[in-house]
Amino acid sequence: MTKRRRILYADKIIHNVVNIFCLLMFLQLKGFYTVASNPVLLYSTGTDIRVANISKPGKVNTIIRGLVQGSAVDFLYKRNLICWSDQTDELIQCMNYNGTHSGEKMGIVSEGLITPTGIAIDWYTDKIYWTDGDTNRLEVISIDQTYRKVLFWSEVDLARAIAVVPKEGLLFWTDWGEVPKIERAGMNGDPATRKVIVKENIFWPNGITIDYNNNLIYWVDAKLMFVDVMDFNGEKRKRIIKGGLEYPYALTFFNDKLYWTDWKTWKIYTWDMSTNGPMKELIKSEPVPVDIRVYDGSRQLPPPEDHPCRVNNGGCSHLCLLAPTPPGYTCSCPTGVKLRDGSNTTCFDSPQSLLLVAQRSAISKISLDSPDFTPTTLPLKDLKRAMSIDFDPKTEYIYWSDSMAKTISRARLDGSDQSVVIHSNGVPDSIAIEPLARNIYWTDPVTDTISVARLDGSVRKVIIYEDLYEPRAIAVHPTAGWMFWSDWYEKRPKIERASLDGSGRVLLVSEKLMWPNGIALDTVNNKLYWGDARTHKIEVCNMDGTNRNELHNSDILHIFGLTLLDQHLYWSDMQRRTLDRIDKDTGLKRQAVVDQMANMMGVKAFRLGAAPAGHSACAGGNGGCSHLCFARPPPPPGGYVCRCPLGLELKSDKKTCAEPEAFLIYSRKNFIGLLSIEYDNVDNHAILPVRDMKEVSALAVHISGSKIYWSDSKAKTINRCSISGAHMEKIVEWMGLVEGLTIDWSGQNIYWTDSTTQRIEVARLDGSSRRTLIWQGLKKPKSITLDPKKGYMYWSELGSKTIKRAAMDGSSATVLIDQVGKVHALAIDYDKRTLYWAALEPPTIEYAFLNGTGRRVLADDITMPYALTLFGDRVFWGDWNTGVIQAAKKTDGSNRKSIHTTPPLDYISDLKVYHRRPQPGTQCGVDNGGCSHLCLPLPAETREDYRCACPTHYKLNKDNQTCSEPEEFLLFAQKNAVGRIMIVNGECNDAFIPVTGLKNIKAIEYDHDNKMLYWMDEDSHSIRRVPMSYSTTSAIADSTTVVSDLSRPFHMVLDVLGRALYWTCLDTDSINATSIENNSSAGVILKGKNMMPRHLAFHQTKRMLIWNDLGLGAIMVARADGTGRAELARAANATALAVDQAAGVVYWAVNKQIHAVDLDSNNKRIIWQGGWAGSLSVYAGALYLSGGERALMRVPLHRRDLPASPVPHLSRLPCTLAVTKPARSHPCYGGRSCGGAVGACGADGRCGCGLACRACAPGHFACGAGPDPQAPVCVPDEWRCDGQADCPDGSDEAGCGCAAGLRCADGSCAESLGDCATGAYCAPPDPPLPDAFRCDSRLCLGARLLCDGRAHCADGADEAPAHCDPRPTPGARSSNALLVCGGIAGAAGGLAAAWAALRRWRRRRATPPPRVLVPLKHADVRARPVGASATISSDSLCRYPRPTANPPPSPATASGLSAPTRRRAYRHYRAMNRPPPPTPASTDAAESEPEHRAPPPSPDPTQY
Repeated sequence: MTKRRRILYADKIIHNVVNIFCLLMFLQLKGFYTVASNPVLLYSTGTDIRVANISKPGKVNTIIRGLVQGSAVDFLYKRNLICWSDQTDELIQCMNYNGTHSGEKMGIVSEGLITPTGIAIDWYTDKIYWTDGDTNRLEVISIDQTYRKVLFWSEVDLARAIAVVPKEGLLFWTDWGEVPKIERAGMNGDPATRKVIVKENIFWPNGITIDYNNNLIYWVDAKLMFVDVMDFNGEKRKRIIKGGLEYPYALTFFNDKLYWTDWKTWKIYTWDMSTNGPMKELIKSEPVPVDIRVYDGSRQLPPPEDHPCRVNNGGCSHLCLLAPTPPGYTCSCPTGVKLRDGSNTTCFDSPQSLLLVAQRSAISKISLDSPDFTPTTLPLKDLKRAMSIDFDPKTEYIYWSDSMAKTISRARLDGSDQSVVIHSNGVPDSIAIEPLARNIYWTDPVTDTISVARLDGSVRKVIIYEDLYEPRAIAVHPTAGWMFWSDWYEKRPKIERASLDGSGRVLLVSEKLMWPNGIALDTVNNKLYWGDARTHKIEVCNMDGTNRNELHNSDILHIFGLTLLDQHLYWSDMQRRTLDRIDKDTGLKRQAVVDQMANMMGVKAFRLGAAPAGHSACAGGNGGCSHLCFARPPPPPGGYVCRCPLGLELKSDKKTCAEPEAFLIYSRKNFIGLLSIEYDNVDNHAILPVRDMKEVSALAVHISGSKIYWSDSKAKTINRCSISGAHMEKIVEWMGLVEGLTIDWSGQNIYWTDSTTQRIEVARLDGSSRRTLIWQGLKKPKSITLDPKKGYMYWSELGSKTIKRAAMDGSSATVLIDQVGKVHALAIDYDKRTLYWAALEPPTIEYAFLNGTGRRVLADDITMPYALTLFGDRVFWGDWNTGVIQAAKKTDGSNRKSIHTTPPLDYISDLKVYHRRPQPGTQCGVDNGGCSHLCLPLPAETREDYRCACPTHYKLNKDNQTCSEPEEFLLFAQKNAVGRIMIVNGECNDAFIPVTGLKNIKAIEYDHDNKMLYWMDEDSHSIRRVPMSYSTTSAIADSTTVVSDLSRPFHMVLDVLGRALYWTCLDTDSINATSIENNSSAGVILKGKNMMPRHLAFHQTKRMLIWNDLGLGAIMVARADGTGRAELARAANATALAVDQAAGVVYWAVNKQIHAVDLDSNNKRIIWQGGWAGSLSVYAGALYLSGGERALMRVPLHRRDLPASPVPHLSRLPCTLAVTKPARSHPCYGGRSCGGAVGACGADGRCGCGLACRACAPGHFACGAGPDPQAPVCVPDEWRCDGQADCPDGSDEAGCGCAAGLRCADGSCAESLGDCATGAYCAPPDPPLPDAFRCDSRLCLGARLLCDGRAHCADGADEAPAHCDPRPTPGARSSNALLVCGGIAGAAGGLAAAWAALRRWRRRRATPPPRVLVPLKHADVRARPVGASATISSDSLCRYPRPTANPPPSPATASGLSAPTRRRAYRHYRAMNRPPPPTPASTDAAESEPEHRAPPPSPDPTQY
């Protein structure tokens, strides 16, 4: 054969070989052919799933992407399915994969998972088995129908790997918990088949795999570093691999070869058992490989004959599970569902007995039909604090209360059809459903009431409101007509009973009771159960309170919810996080239902389809009642009563509710009630469901607005709400004792008397435009009433024992009737033009004509008439002592009868009538009479129908309709309120300003131009501002922040002309400034050695900043930009400071004296002495001083001989401010001159550079002070916070602390030195670093940076041989050791030289310039710069240190917060054991830990 032919022949052979090889590879990829020695590996990583052919281990294909934290993986070969678990997403998914193409992801399990660590597929019946290391369960699910069942849940600690043997019906899994083991059980979950097959010589059992041909189990121990083999019984155990393993995790078997993943080396290895090794590396994976399988059909061979579940699912309605015992399978039901009675194949469609658990932000249901008690979270939305839960057996809705949302809601058992049925005015706590009458009851510990409504939320009524303090649990007995509730008020805890309508109240238990929480009823045996969270007991008694017995007292820490079903009593323990049950009769047979379930509150057990036992007359047609039907306890049997909701009254047929023409409204103690006057009913009263009432002292009714107004003598407010009790709001605050309240229905104004301040005031119905009408000549004004049509108001005075009259604008006050005793109530009969009153001393009811004549006694045989009102031809009054409400004919007192006697309404404070009759109007009723604020009717004698009036201190303009704001006044602040003092004829001197929500005011300022109130808030460490006007504004909703994050703010002052704000802080000892126009520039105006500026004052026109300095012991002055500093006077410890804008005099308080000096430092003198002062202000020729508990004092400045006089009604004022008219003609006015820079505009309008001239060069830091007080110093930015003070005052190292504990050399924050990757500066030692390695006097290193192969010290001292011991390699020959050491030394020398060269090059680039202090040339500039680039959050502006942008997470945040239903078991681990297996990158560190044991973490290889 020629050479050419030989070449062609060889070429043809090569082509055929290549073609055959390609065909084999194609068949292999398609699954038709596998090379036994080169299988396809399927493995997961944290982010994806990959396949690799061993023949080409370098070529790995990613077939599934987008995993968050991939874990276990398996396949179903016959259906081309790849399935996997994801621990972060908490789901199990599958995907079709045919060798070349991947399909869409299919969700298999998405609920009830936390850490699914192992999965195994039963290829006979197409089911997935899995382990969960956090729920501590083994479960199974059918891939197609997704029927899911918990197989094992007890004595499962930390189950990891799982494997199935379908032909034998067996299931194997590893558990590396407190007692490490390997277990075997039937695939049907039969506990009789469960067996521990390995419990010795085992520590961290990880991967497990099956040799199906030889019935062998291979498994790996990641701590003891071996691979063992054994049979299915755990016998014939043999060591396959020992030594050489690093951190083996998952394991698989194929054709006498083992394959496993290693978390430490990030590799996949193999071991050939036919040759007994050696171990070979196959794949280097990144990220770390997790689980592994051999993707081959021979690993899932079909059964040799039909398996029991193949035909018709084995006859099972849901799950057919293979079993190791005859007949080879078991019909099972999904979790929580049981087999129908008498059937072994058919399940119920859903659980029949359920337990509901409220968990604040979630609600879970637990089936009581299966012994696993697996909780399932309902898909509900917007739960904030679910407290109590109940179930309606008729509609199968669940109801729950949410104390934070203040609602009662409902939904179906699957979470659908969710809706809110009741919006509460208080806080609904416990709820109870009365299923027969279709009502729901709830307790409210805020309003201290028990209420009822229809199940749809309609027809609400308060049924119990007295003698309740902390009502908690409630339960109802529908057929007996009783309800029971607990009250855990610590001074008098109790359990009570009443009829379902609130009548017949009986105290059952009050002794040996502390915190009664849950209540449960046995309606069959008439037993009452309760749990006490303080005595840690469950007790029981009869429903009449007799035969009390202790049922259970063992291991109860804080019982909350309690419920009963059949023979079991269930309760939740908030502290133990458990839900247990006991036998209701004996208290024995305690069983844990759920362990370690967070936030468990109320519980409810019930059976689906079970109708309520017994009969109720309200069950059919609501008993004929139009609204509410309540069953009554016998006798007689089957009794019931009809009741009406708020605003309706029961007609004479006793069944129908109707809206009355009129009814009485009364106030008493801390509630408001309604009384019927049209129908003669026993139940003729209702309570208004309004919260936060403390002590109601007066009432008023606005008919056209359908609102009720009341004053609260303890809260010192006037409030209002709708006639139904909804939409409660405060309208007026900051007053004394208001005991008289009335409404001008035409002018839409409200009038009141204040017996503390001795005033009569008026305001609009929303509380705006508040004005004091009469403030002189009053002696304890009490009741007040109006005659708007005639323009008069009438009031009684307890001090003078008279009734007086005045025009409704407060003018022409006169005594109408004298010697009337102490009149507590007034009422006008507009038809008869008569005035009625109820008086004490002596107790009588009298009346007279409105002109004061015709006085007559109507009734005088009354104990203590205190409240009175009129309607129609009757007069109504309430007796303070007896609590009886009576009525009589208004003309002669005849036809007298009691309107209400039970329960007695003693201590009644006011009584009004609400009616629908039209009320006469006035001209003020039309467009408010054209007035911008108040329209006040006048008597006919004035020849005017009305006049327009303004809020107190506002001026009525020449048009007599509009008002203008005051421009000069004294502003004062209390702790949470601000007010104004203004000396003007015809006005009350003081008035509060309606700004709500203020707290802990430290200092105040006022901006005339924008009508803004500025205040320094001590709580929020900020300066804020809010609009100030005649109407109410909120310091919370309407305010904006000017400066935030202040560190101990002290005082502030406003430059009104220059539009700048100055302030001081205790921690920084500096004066700072910012523009109030845009808040874009801020900086330090003054800061220096020994300076401690505190109080501030500012002279607007002279442009002078004044302050007292504790450090310098003087009163200081400077120009607006901080330059030209000078001393005005010596003052060691001034406590207050003020400047007289007109006279140019500075006043300060020190040593119980007031001193003064002119701005030119002349004429020092003492103005006043006599006490400590915390604030000073000069206004209207007088000096006002206040401080501590004392009243505001006024010191005249023009008469030195006059004593200081107190300002009445004002005390405890932390600060005052004299507001003067701004000099609008001044060249600095508006802040826009001189470029708008802070402090740039001088006294004569001449421009300076202000703060702008203080800017250092780019990349430099401005020191606080230098050698020359007028020449600030700049240092490079890199010198800032470097541990060395470079500024003369050390300001470059100020504020460099770290919230986390330590600032590292690279500027980052760390908890300790060991967490600093670059070390930290040693000086100053704050915190001290005793264990640090010191490179030099500045840089300190942690232990982990020492001898780590990198030089961190400049001289490489941390890598010097003196500190780093050589580590020879064991087992090497000496000659090889010398060669290796020589090579290493040579390499180290080369690397050291390269490293030194690199460091020299980097130093040339990065070393900062020499430390030369650079003074600025501007003579008057000495503070740090402020420019457009500076922000308000600079640390120099007396801020708190800002937190690290991305702080290291705490253990809780690192792992993520679990949902309420996730149970992460709390266990105690034995001290004899060693630490848990670490995550892949920390194996070495874990092995050096002392010997003790904790649960191993779930794998999270995505972090490495």
